Amino acid sequence: MIFAILFGALCTVTDCSQKKIDGRILLAGGICGIVLVSWQLWKGIRDWYDVLFALLPGALLWGLSFLAEGKIGRGDGNMVLILGLLLNRSTGAVVLLTSCLLTAIFAGAGLAVGKLRKNSRIPFAPFLLSANLLIWILESTG
Repeated sequence: MIFAILFGALCTVTDCSQKKIDGRILLAGGICGIVLVSWQLWKGIRDWYDVLFALLPGALLWGLSFLAEGKIGRGDGNMVLILGLLLNRSTGAVVLLTSCLLTAIFAGAGLAVGKLRKNSRIPFAPFLLSANLLIWILESTG
């Protein structure tokens, strides 16, 4: 979970400042995720079933980025794919759903107060990071 939070923080910085997620951060996160998954598979902590299902939300989001014609960034899909490597399938799915909920709340509030418009671009990485932190805190205290 710590790797996922660190990765999310780095992605958030570039997503907010450059409006895209830096490919070098995605590459580094992907390498760390592959090394972590390899070690977990070798130790028997995870199985291939878990890894494949953990990658599914990211693959779906990545596919949606093609269908949405730029409304969803491919970097967001890549980030969720890598989070799937760093987290198990249930935690990754909860993080993605929570981040979508946080984004919807933020967008709704922004539209209600007039700070956002219908076509406003909102970086998704901060919401993935926030959801990851929230889930980590809830798991740590519960």
